[in-house]
Amino acid sequence: MDNTQKQIIYMLSAAIRKKNVKFKNDEKINWNDVIEEAEAHKVTPLIYSSINRSEALNIMDEITLNTLKKKVFKSSITQSSHIKNVASILEKFNNAGIPIMVLKGLVVRDYYPIPDLRTMCDADVLVHEKDLEKVSALMISLGFNQIKEKNDHGAHIVFYKGSTVFEVHWTLINDRFFKGDKSFEDRLWDNTMEVEVGGVKALSLSLEDLAVHLCTHMAVHIAYSGFGVRQLTDLVVLVEKKGSEIDWSSFVSKTKESGVYKFSMAIFAICNKLFDMEIPEVIKKEKKLKDKYINQLIEDIFASGVHGKKDKDRVFANEFAFDQGEGAADGSSSIIKKFIKLLFPPISQMSDKYNYAKKFIILAPIAWIHHLIEGVLNKDYSFGSKMKMATSTVSVANKRNKLLRELEL
Repeated sequence: MDNTQKQIIYMLSAAIRKKNVKFKNDEKINWNDVIEEAEAHKVTPLIYSSINRSEALNIMDEITLNTLKKKVFKSSITQSSHIKNVASILEKFNNAGIPIMVLKGLVVRDYYPIPDLRTMCDADVLVHEKDLEKVSALMISLGFNQIKEKNDHGAHIVFYKGSTVFEVHWTLINDRFFKGDKSFEDRLWDNTMEVEVGGVKALSLSLEDLAVHLCTHMAVHIAYSGFGVRQLTDLVVLVEKKGSEIDWSSFVSKTKESGVYKFSMAIFAICNKLFDMEIPEVIKKEKKLKDKYINQLIEDIFASGVHGKKDKDRVFANEFAFDQGEGAADGSSSIIKKFIKLLFPPISQMSDKYNYAKKFIILAPIAWIHHLIEGVLNKDYSFGSKMKMATSTVSVANKRNKLLRELEL
């Protein structure tokens, strides 16, 4: 980790425990870098909360302090409004008699000292698959638009209205990703707990299943794109606030069932290393990952940002490091094949602008040339960025797929 990343961890550790950081007056801190890093991981409000207001001007200039204040004030208002909107929707589900479970951030936010400082841009919920038609009808009646997707999170339906995004899942585990089975999902609805979101009662995964879900969710993201430090602090606050109520032996068994055992053990080691989180005794006895892979995973987390999109070049490389059907790509030859496939994709998988080739397959070579030219002229990437991307993708992907294989993902 570089100095900025170490400072981020120091401030986050203080924030999640409602403490203030102590900086020396002559300590050199590049606050522009700190804020940029915090923004990439969506933890700026938490960082700000760790700074002693009375001492703030001793460690940063007034312009920077005011910039932070404005960001946090705006974020707090947005989060408060978001929770109010979600609570209103949950109330409609309750009134309609449709069972619903809130997931991830909607639950763990209450384990932070100040819940509104744990930011989120959408709301994830779980319903019974048999209720999907009722759910869609209800959401549409509330004025929401609907997009059905199948992606790295598993099948879900996205509903949106204005700035409110509501993701409705009917499974936690994507069959295309996990090597284990998903039989533990059959018991999710038998082990729920009741929580409140904005004063409205809702169901949640049990604490044990919540811990499993946080780990499986990170595993999905590390395979496809990456995840940031906020996902780590979610696990830390859960363990520190509710760890004594969790059956950790059962947790370990479920991570083995769902195919994320080795990854989960690595995440607990990282939380201990970065945030000094006490590891449950049961997990201490489990097999540990080699330090070099722990350090590589930490490097990957910082390079990813909260949704794995911090570094465009790395996003491109990550797509080559994992095969959706088979897990980590098996060696450089597989990666090179995927690189060639990216340059010359199957015509059937190309966008509508290449319909002429779909209709007349003889035009496929023209479509591929068209596709390559589109990539070269893409204004989202500079020429230098494209060259860097082209020369570094294979080596970065090779390194990353070794990590994924070690994590058994």
